[in-house]
Amino acid sequence: KFNMASFWGSSLLVVVIACAMAPTILACDTAEEYELRTKTTPFHLGKGGFFGSEGMKYGAPLTLLPQDKGDESPACLDGSPYGFYFNPSTTNSTRWTITIEGGGWCYNEDGCYNRSLMKLGSSKEWAPTAGCKCMNPMEDGTLDNDCNCIYMPYGDGASFSGYRAKPWPVPTHPGKFLTFRGIKNFDGTLDFAFAHGLDKATEFVITGGSAGGLSTFLHADRAAARIAQEAPKCSVVKAAPVVGYFLDHPNYAHSAENYTAWMKYIYHMQNLTFGADGALLPACQAAFPGNEHYCFMSPHMQQFIKTPFFMFNSKYDAWQLANILQTKWTTKPEQDAVLQYGLDFLSQFKPVETEMKHGAMITSCICHGCDWPEFEIENKTSYQHYADWFFHKTSGMDSIHIDPRLPNGGGDLKDKSCAPFP
Repeated sequence: KFNMASFWGSSLLVVVIACAMAPTILACDTAEEYELRTKTTPFHLGKGGFFGSEGMKYGAPLTLLPQDKGDESPACLDGSPYGFYFNPSTTNSTRWTITIEGGGWCYNEDGCYNRSLMKLGSSKEWAPTAGCKCMNPMEDGTLDNDCNCIYMPYGDGASFSGYRAKPWPVPTHPGKFLTFRGIKNFDGTLDFAFAHGLDKATEFVITGGSAGGLSTFLHADRAAARIAQEAPKCSVVKAAPVVGYFLDHPNYAHSAENYTAWMKYIYHMQNLTFGADGALLPACQAAFPGNEHYCFMSPHMQQFIKTPFFMFNSKYDAWQLANILQTKWTTKPEQDAVLQYGLDFLSQFKPVETEMKHGAMITSCICHGCDWPEFEIENKTSYQHYADWFFHKTSGMDSIHIDPRLPNGGGDLKDKSCAPFP
């Protein structure tokens, strides 16, 4: 645990993380990688990227959305119905959380076809019940354990952002097709929520981890706009993206096979747009003519988000180091590149600090499924800082909390979620 007054030391790192063992392996693109990840991180368990049981509600039943809107029906990659898990309050609370599952992306048709054969792209084997984590804080930094909670599993491979009316062919598998309906899955879930009490909400939080963290950045304003129209008593609308701030950054080799290029291909393949059927923000489109795919990347598009957000992220995010920087960090030059990545993260994060309405907890722990309840900066935990921001006890730079140390607190952070440094 870290206090600003005790900033000492330095360290380097080696990361081993499920779904990110080498640059050639994309996140959770095989059933084996998915199964491994579900046992080691909280992203696929309804926890929005958080460890621990605080704020968790259990036993929410699976609800599958009807496919009665033709080419606009919600669907997973394999065309199966999209669904979610809704756990209503037992005390008639008017606090709501929607938490969005993570699990990387599929960067081309072949990767999406692989996903369509498993739970990240098909609802055929989704569990009949699942948990859901409330991200509505109490003033002391604990989490409400009886909000109305919807957990949205991941079934589209593009952070709930794509839409094509017709099936999309898979060139490497003649006769096979993919269904891209991510934004319809998001909208259909909101439709259900408004029909089951969200219209009476007084407080709403949207959250998610990893690719679900990117979803949170992308869709916070979309949800907020509907709440403004359909939930007139909802005076508090906030977002809490977890490890969703993925850098626009070259890989160590400076090759063409990089994360930004992959996201650009998704942008075109899944037909991400800015209109009524689009998940991206029109103001962002105007800012990046010719590079509209930037609006699918949180460091570029966050400046256009109107909804206040408090982000949880590591400046040495383990998934990013393995999949964006793409090194194994075994040589001194590679280790120096990791340290530079931390500096580059803070540089791309800088615009968030200029917005008075936002807040953040930035750790030096080498993690992706980070143990946020255990991290402290300035004698307060992540959740306590989040609560202070949420209830307007802090604002502006007083809501931005950054661990300035090198990886794993310069060797002082021993949390189980921090990948070891040799």
